[in-house]
Amino acid sequence: MDPSLEYPLVCFDVDGTLVDDTIFIWQTLHDHFATDPAARKKAHDDYFARRITYADWFFRDLELLSESGATEPRIREVLDLLKPISGAREALLDLHARGHVLAIVSGSLDIVVAHLFADVPFQHVLLNRIAFDADGRIAGGTPTPYDLEGKAAGLAELCRREGIAPDRAAFVGDNDNDLWIAGAAGLAIAFNCKSDALRAVCRLEVREKDLRAVARVIS
Repeated sequence: MDPSLEYPLVCFDVDGTLVDDTIFIWQTLHDHFATDPAARKKAHDDYFARRITYADWFFRDLELLSESGATEPRIREVLDLLKPISGAREALLDLHARGHVLAIVSGSLDIVVAHLFADVPFQHVLLNRIAFDADGRIAGGTPTPYDLEGKAAGLAELCRREGIAPDRAAFVGDNDNDLWIAGAAGLAIAFNCKSDALRAVCRLEVREKDLRAVARVIS
């Protein structure tokens, strides 16, 4: 990390921000594997009504995917249909070369980042993790505590690790689930934005759908 930078820590959402062709990877996977829509909706509604925990929701979604035939090879086939957002690798490598610490704070899945950004040196990755057995079947995972309203706590944790104040962290996101962290970051940027509420809390909006345009406004 270069301490002379205005925003030495740069955090990114994943789905719709770093990855194109999906809004939420969970929805993309559920749609692809045709999981039970009523069961999906019940788990979603139960979480937001606080009848179940985020971890309960996470494991229920994994159960639904597993029951519908999702395996590591088949999930990777879905990920092969997606691509990084325009200019993503170039922007990320440019920021890293300039001394910024790169981080992910997202409710996406680790397999997405590993599959599409294996060559990008993210120093911190806070997101859901999925486990597979030797035959590639879903074998559980680790839910992130840093999704939705927890994203702001994720930012605070990364700032603690790096020894900087949150007002020296930048965040780039695209949707309603980024509202909490956008309000906590020193520089919040709405990119490929799908949320008027997010636009309202971000200092900047980058409308050009190329992440290099984002990198140019981060110092």
